[in-house]
Amino acid sequence: MDREVVALFDFDGTLTRRDTLPLFIRHASGVWGLLWALLSNMPAMIVLACAGWKTVWGIDASTTKERLLRGCFAHKKCEDVATLAREFATKIEDVKAPTVVKQMCNHIAQGNRVAIVSASADVWVAPWAHRYGVTDIIATQMEIAEGCYTGRFAGGNCNGEEKVRRIREMFPREKYHLVAYGNSSGDYPMLRYAHEAYMCKDDVITPFK
Repeated sequence: MDREVVALFDFDGTLTRRDTLPLFIRHASGVWGLLWALLSNMPAMIVLACAGWKTVWGIDASTTKERLLRGCFAHKKCEDVATLAREFATKIEDVKAPTVVKQMCNHIAQGNRVAIVSASADVWVAPWAHRYGVTDIIATQMEIAEGCYTGRFAGGNCNGEEKVRRIREMFPREKYHLVAYGNSSGDYPMLRYAHEAYMCKDDVITPFK
């Protein structure tokens, strides 16, 4: 194959068996901090869940997620959050999906380039990825001002079509051979964009149809 192979892995539910957002909030803010964040956004989350996580009545998943992060990390020093994220990387090992992580390592061993494409924030995805030598991170980013997080996104929520937009900027399919791994409808655009695509459900990898 003439073109360089790039393996694109979703993070939550693909490389991990659980959503890491609430886990990181709990790690950073404690149980009560997590409960407060969830309760504060419970009405919006219930509406979204009932609507299949589609925008309804002006409520969307991206805005709700941003509010969750704002409540926990607004005005926090970046260096302090980075320290928490490095600590959290070891806890992600407890919820990783072994088969999918092994597949990621196989790609690395074969000399393929690997990128993690995640709707989670890069602040906690990157430290875990770096443990495996993965440095290409395409993820949601939190806005920074004067060395602190504002609680807003810097750019859009990296989900759905936004994943494809960012992948296209770094790895246009005309130049690379893309192999994608995901687990949910938020990954479908990425899976369709790739030359090869696989679904990862319950740590089982099957071809995407």
